[in-house]
Amino acid sequence: MLTKTFAVAYYTFRESFARKTFIAFFIISTIILSILLLAVNIDVVDGALASFRFFNQDVKNVDQQLRLIIIGIQSTLSAFLFTGGIFFSIFATASLVPNMLEKGNIDWLLARPISRSMLLFGRSAGALAVVAFNVFYLVGGAWLILSLKSGFWHWPFLLSGLIIVLTFAVLYAFMVFLGVAVQNSAVTIMGAYLILFFSPMLAQRDRIYALLTDKVWQYLLDVLYTMTPRTFEVGDITRLVVMNQPITSWNALWHSLALGVVYFILAILIFNKRNY
Repeated sequence: MLTKTFAVAYYTFRESFARKTFIAFFIISTIILSILLLAVNIDVVDGALASFRFFNQDVKNVDQQLRLIIIGIQSTLSAFLFTGGIFFSIFATASLVPNMLEKGNIDWLLARPISRSMLLFGRSAGALAVVAFNVFYLVGGAWLILSLKSGFWHWPFLLSGLIIVLTFAVLYAFMVFLGVAVQNSAVTIMGAYLILFFSPMLAQRDRIYALLTDKVWQYLLDVLYTMTPRTFEVGDITRLVVMNQPITSWNALWHSLALGVVYFILAILIFNKRNY
């Protein structure tokens, strides 16, 4: 069964490669790494010291200042990946499940000796593999370049890549649920983007309560907050991890992961009951 599931994941990966999705993602990641490699000149301590003096800063510990620069660059890069990377990943993978359910494709797949649950799991694993490869390629490459240039090996930056992949996995579980339920790529994309768009507002819902005229709307906001992944708060956790600052609570990440499992189980239940 694992071999068959792996075969589905591999087929999905190859499909993404054939549609140039993987290649486009890889090219964008390579361009960013090339900029870090060629344009960011942080390996010359004297140059960094000169830049600090240019801005009239009294530098007593150049190494400490360089570490702050590296952490700042990595924090900015992780924030870009969390927003832009996930945004592009949604667009790149949203059609995989609806395309699988199209007449002809689904008939051929269901004729194979594999359960529907494993088929959906393999399809999702293939999509996640495409995103994970590119995220780890970019995060790992950026970490290696910045570390070699500066001599400062900031390990928490690597953890940010894992959090980004987990966040996308949660969103993709919701996308799989929508893809199976409505079988429409556009709706799947809009659903995932709406979560990203409304997550900051739901995280600050306490401030919105004062603007609402009825408690019914407050309850509605609470329900939406409970039923949607807390991507905004997970993004803040990612920033704190890279900045090496204390994290008061990981609840947003655990809540989001639990929701991802729930949505994927719902997708399997719908997929198993539907006739094709």
